[in-house]
Amino acid sequence: MKPKTKPARFEDISARRSIWILGAFVAIIALMGGGSRYDIASTPLLRAFATFSAFAVIALAPLQTWRAMRIPFILLAALAIWMGIQLIPLAPGLWSELPLRGQIFAIDQLLGMPDRWRPISMAPSLTVNSLLSLTVPFAALLVAATLPAAERVRLWWAIWGLGVASVVFGLLQIMGGPRSIFYLYRITNDMSPVGLFANRNHHALMLSLSILAAGWLISNEVLRRKRRPLLIPAMIGSIVVFLLFTLIIGSRMGLVGGAASVILVYVVVRWSYRFEPKPINQISARRGGRGSPPGRDNRARRIFRTLLPFVLIAGLATLFYFSGRENAVGRLFDGDGVEEIRVATFGTITAMVKQQWLFGTGFGSFARVYQIVEPDSALREAYLNQAHNDWLQLLIEGGLPAALIFVGGAVWVAYGLISAWRGRPAPMRGELAEVVMLAAAFALLVTSSALDYPLRVPSIMMTAALLIVILVRCRDELFNSNPQAKAAFVT
Repeated sequence: MKPKTKPARFEDISARRSIWILGAFVAIIALMGGGSRYDIASTPLLRAFATFSAFAVIALAPLQTWRAMRIPFILLAALAIWMGIQLIPLAPGLWSELPLRGQIFAIDQLLGMPDRWRPISMAPSLTVNSLLSLTVPFAALLVAATLPAAERVRLWWAIWGLGVASVVFGLLQIMGGPRSIFYLYRITNDMSPVGLFANRNHHALMLSLSILAAGWLISNEVLRRKRRPLLIPAMIGSIVVFLLFTLIIGSRMGLVGGAASVILVYVVVRWSYRFEPKPINQISARRGGRGSPPGRDNRARRIFRTLLPFVLIAGLATLFYFSGRENAVGRLFDGDGVEEIRVATFGTITAMVKQQWLFGTGFGSFARVYQIVEPDSALREAYLNQAHNDWLQLLIEGGLPAALIFVGGAVWVAYGLISAWRGRPAPMRGELAEVVMLAAAFALLVTSSALDYPLRVPSIMMTAALLIVILVRCRDELFNSNPQAKAAFVT
């Protein structure tokens, strides 16, 4: 056996180091980053760890490591700059012309402080908090980008592992009851197994993303010549557990996302088996046509395989609906009153968008500003901490500049997915399953943000950053390996 050269040994050490750093980073963020509130006690430690990780990776890895990630870094920097601009004090005459500021300016005059300079943000301390929250996605991009391109499957494993760890915590919460020490956050859905999160919707979204990750790991294993015999059954078992937990959690949004993820995974895995490497004797036997099952039996088997995921989901949903316990299926059909609150507040929120769409009220300020415009008829004991529609809240808090930044990010992601699709091999092979899973994962994040605020949770921020790095690596591998598609796309 030929001994390894010094560069090869260095690359092996560097790859192992990157994998260990990634594992430690994902574990710490998962344990401390499951809530979006600014007053969580572990938040300063979380951001300090993310900042330290970012500086450590910058010091250890060469500059060209992150060259392919320059667009995400530019967009993240643009968002940080706009948050900083929202904190710059403005002259009273200019500031008072902004929407909703006139009342505060009148109060300043009554108090004898007409010359007080104020920033665009109506809650500066919370905007600073939002600015500091960007340390997590910034560090996640850096850490994930140091992983060698050939090892990007580790990122899928990280997403799947995060879902498994959250399920384990959920099981411990079920056994310990509402006062279990395994509930990591004081303000939480303590009647649901929220796992590593404070909100059951965020836990359910993470499980849906983990289902997609498990589906890609199965497809990747199918395409291997030397399979690991227990991996595919283990991944299938984890998908069933994720789906069961999604039903138990009680998240209606998670139920729809989880069911859609299971169906998509089933379709993609079945498609991947068409490209399964087979021994030569099996190929010749198939060409000979011997041993093929009768047509009627073969047709019945195909119908059963096609209907299998739908039967599984429908059966579990029926079982949970008639179980008499609170779960996602019951909340989906019977409701719980939450949708009435969201419908009642939707008109006020859209009015805020029309009023604040240009410059915004400052990131993190929604709850404070909503209390100014909240109608008396909508007053309740519980307050509205988020708009539960992150795309509308983005316009309210960040205005037009923030919307343009996020549109730029969406266009870049779409371009990356189209590039990977255009760079597909001809004829198509099973490797394209990764592009489908990535597109589904980003679609889940987009649709969930229209009903909730998952991208304000540090651990889901990290997951989105991992998906971005996977997209870049996948696009480069598929696109650059097909010069004809690359030339056609450029022209």
